[in-house]
Amino acid sequence: MLNILWRIRNLFLSLFYRKTVGARALVIKDNQVLLVKHTYISGWYTIGGAIDKGESPLQALQRELKEEAGLICLGLPKLFGAYYNQGEGRDDYIFFYTVKEFEEQAAFFSSTRNWEIQEAKWFSLDALPTDISPATLKRIEEYQGVKDISDTW
Repeated sequence: MLNILWRIRNLFLSLFYRKTVGARALVIKDNQVLLVKHTYISGWYTIGGAIDKGESPLQALQRELKEEAGLICLGLPKLFGAYYNQGEGRDDYIFFYTVKEFEEQAAFFSSTRNWEIQEAKWFSLDALPTDISPATLKRIEEYQGVKDISDTW
């Protein structure tokens, strides 16, 4: 059901909103990356989402980190790059950050019901899941220096 609603949302956005802006983060700790699995789409993704009206990209990122994974930034996230995506029939711009200084809220997923996030899990940068999203894999490879940094998502 959520998958159908997600597709309807994307169709609506492609018809009525020609430009969207989002913020995402590669959260790194001890050579591991924190990825999330959504309830409405398959695969593992970096944490992030749309920038709401009146928010800066950094404010949106900090909100998404708290909402999706219970993370509070202790240091300033570092802007890694800005990307362009036309994959869903609209112009989408993504500010992508790296986050290395944060605090995890204790038992966030056991105490919080989040309709959007099914699971959050740490993965070694050397042992990523097979069902990782292609864009997430590209960002990790750019971070590791395996691929050149692109400007397209």
